[in-house]
Amino acid sequence: MLQFSPNLIATADINPYAIVKMSTTAFSGSASTAAADYVVGVADGSTSRFNTTVHAAAGDPISLQPSNCVQLKCGASVAITAGLGLIAGTAGVAITAAGSGNVPLFVALEPAAVDSIFWAYRLPSVKAL
Repeated sequence: MLQFSPNLIATADINPYAIVKMSTTAFSGSASTAAADYVVGVADGSTSRFNTTVHAAAGDPISLQPSNCVQLKCGASVAITAGLGLIAGTAGVAITAAGSGNVPLFVALEPAAVDSIFWAYRLPSVKAL
């Protein structure tokens, strides 16, 4: 199955494995920070330069993971259990979709410790306009 991955330019720093949303400028993206964001993908694990820790700085191209099975970074507050629904937290990290009104964007395929990288499956987008 052929998948289309948009060519996006970062509007601010994006970390490796960050959940990426569309920005208000055409063909640009930034790290998703809220459950209500329109997510377009997940940054891959590369860094933009040999001496940096960011995947893309402002003006750099964003490389999105091409599959629905993606690697995410677990948030800093709570470990994740396999099978839980996930949404975007601060700086594009994955957090559990606890609370009413939060529509999960991903489901965890394995447990994850705080600040670790883990596998998740991207769910079809279901969001009220």
